[in-house]
Amino acid sequence: MNMIMETTRFGALEYGSEQIISFVTGIPGFKQYVTFMIVTIEDSPFQYLQSLENGELAFIIVSPFEFYPDYEFDLSEQVKDELKITEEEGLEIYNIVRVPEELSSATINLLAPIIINGPKQLAVQYILSNSPYSTQHQLFSKNAVTGGE
Repeated sequence: MNMIMETTRFGALEYGSEQIISFVTGIPGFKQYVTFMIVTIEDSPFQYLQSLENGELAFIIVSPFEFYPDYEFDLSEQVKDELKITEEEGLEIYNIVRVPEELSSATINLLAPIIINGPKQLAVQYILSNSPYSTQHQLFSKNAVTGGE
């Protein structure tokens, strides 16, 4: 049975229970919202992480490897336990993108990736410690890969 969520960005959004992602500890700054779904944008590396509890709350996300193919970090045992990770298969990594007025000035938060265990439908936003990454890497910089250019 499908459900419908009224959203400001997409209007009535129909989804099934298999699309629900539960954030174990919420998203920092938005901890009261724990259920989300990913809304795919056709022919784009960008997607939306839409709250299923607040129709006004959605984040633009992207796989970091689309722009930073050498991006890497280690998951803590705590995160592996929280997400019930037993193998890497089914893991998805996204980062939140901030788009100011000009798309060319968009930034990606590489310091706090979103880790999703797809088969378990569990997620966390994992804040990396002792990391060279920051919350505002230029998305379209000379260090980032941009669609094969």
